[in-house]
Amino acid sequence: MGIGQFDFSFFFNDLIHASISNTGLSIKSSNFFATPIQTHSTNIKFVKRIGKYDNVDGLICSKKYRIPLSIQVADCVPIYIFDKKTEYYGLFHSGWRGTKNKIISKALNIFINDFNSTPNNILIIIGPHIQKCCYEVDWDVAKFFSCVNKDDKKNKWFLNLNQEIKNDILKFNIPIKNIYCSNICTYESLDCESFRRDGLKANRMLSVIKYV
Repeated sequence: MGIGQFDFSFFFNDLIHASISNTGLSIKSSNFFATPIQTHSTNIKFVKRIGKYDNVDGLICSKKYRIPLSIQVADCVPIYIFDKKTEYYGLFHSGWRGTKNKIISKALNIFINDFNSTPNNILIIIGPHIQKCCYEVDWDVAKFFSCVNKDDKKNKWFLNLNQEIKNDILKFNIPIKNIYCSNICTYESLDCESFRRDGLKANRMLSVIKYV
């Protein structure tokens, strides 16, 4: 496995750091970050201190507390949110279950309704994940989504989580220019960890958002 580290801070105008790395789990991440114990839920927690948070798949913080946030992924979608005016920020884990159950919509409702964000000030990064070229699913998963293409020969479907999430974001009137979608496919790139590709041998990538 190659060493993969991707920095997306440029999309946040370097006002806040946003990255993903397959080398980050060599450290005990909960000693340095707020770290969720992920369960493919839509549970989101506002945090004020470093440590582990049970049964959570999304974390939010503000510049006042400056807590580094992290999640672990290996094909699922890391979603980074930053409000450049209020300076609230968040990090969310969205696999097919989280996408189906609209964790991104729940997150944006929190930003807008609880933290007074306006759509024009919200910037969002959809990070590296298994892309539509490689995310083959059966109908029991495909039936929940609109962005799927069927392979008639295999009787399988290819799921586009990227577009599903983007469509949910656009319902909040967030400008398309405020959304950055990584084209890195974790299944295809050997710089990334992929559970679909490597099974139980796969490690996890560490997504991080933090003030520096």
